[in-house]
Amino acid sequence: MAIYSLHHSAIGKATQPRTNTAAAHVRYIARKRACTRLFGARMPATSAKAQAWLRDQEHADRKNARICDKVLLALPRELTADQNAELVRAFAEEVTRGRASWLAAFHAKGKDAHNPHCHLVIRDRDVETGKRVCSMSERGSTDRLRLLWERHANAALERAGRDERIDRRTLKAQGVKRRPTIHEGLSARDMERGGKAVRSRVRTVRNGVGARSGARSVDYRKVDQGRSRPGYNDHLRETEADYWAAIDADRIARDWRAQDEQRAREAPTPRDRLSFSQKLALSRAAEVRDPEWKAREREKTLARWKREQERDRER
Repeated sequence: MAIYSLHHSAIGKATQPRTNTAAAHVRYIARKRACTRLFGARMPATSAKAQAWLRDQEHADRKNARICDKVLLALPRELTADQNAELVRAFAEEVTRGRASWLAAFHAKGKDAHNPHCHLVIRDRDVETGKRVCSMSERGSTDRLRLLWERHANAALERAGRDERIDRRTLKAQGVKRRPTIHEGLSARDMERGGKAVRSRVRTVRNGVGARSGARSVDYRKVDQGRSRPGYNDHLRETEADYWAAIDADRIARDWRAQDEQRAREAPTPRDRLSFSQKLALSRAAEVRDPEWKAREREKTLARWKREQERDRER
C-alpha cells in the first residue's frame, strides 16, 4: 500500500565534503541502470548537461552559498508511472513557485521495482532575478514540504479512484497504538533470507561535515539487541501464530469459566478453589513439561466447540 516517506537535505559550498558534490549527486541519481525517467524545469534535463550546469552555478555562488536541496520521495505504488510523473511535476512546480530550477530522477526498476521513489533536486534561485523563492533554508521548511507532499499525493490517489491515503503524522498522532517499524533495506533482507547471524558490536561512525569531531562510537549491542532489521519489524508485527494463540487462549478461558459455573453447583474440589490466573499458570507449566500439550488442548477445545454448535443447530 502507499507509504509516506520524505527526506530533505541540502548541499552547500561550506558543508560539502568536496567541490562539485551537487553535480556528482546528479550523476548518481541519473545513472542508467537505476533511473527510469529524468525530467525537470528551468535547467537542462539530461545528466551530462545538468551536471555541467550545476558546476557553473556552484562556481558563480559565494563561498558559503547553498547550492541545491535534495528531496527523496516515496512514490505511491497504486499509481502508474505517468501518474507518478505528473504528481512529482505538480509538487515541484508548487514548491519552486514556477520560478526556480528543479530536476527529478525516478527509480522504479531492478531492485527498486517494488520500492518506487524519486530523487528531486531543487536549485532555490529565481532563474531571472537570482533571488531565493522557495524558502528552503528557513525554519520549518521540511515540515512545509512534508505537508505539501501529503496533499499532492492524496489528491493524485483520489483522482486515480484509489482509496489509499498517506499520512505524514506519527503513529501516536494518528491514534495508532503500535511501535513504528524501521526501514529494512535490501542488504538486511538478503541477510535474513540467507540466515546470516547479526553481529552487534561497537562501531565507529563518521560524523557529517562541519561536526566538532570527525567520528563517534555507537554501541549497536544496546540498539538492536542482536536483532536484524527484519527481525525487529517482525517482533512488532502480529504473526499468524500470535493470532491463533489469542484465539486458543480465549476459547480455553471461556471453557474454564463454563466448567467453573458447572462445578459451582457440585461439590468443590481443590482445583475448583484455584483462581483463573492460578489455572493459567498450571496450564503453562504443563506446556513446558509437554510441548505437545497445547496442540492437544487446541484440538479438544475445537472439538468441544463443534459439538456445541451441532447441539445448537439441533435445537
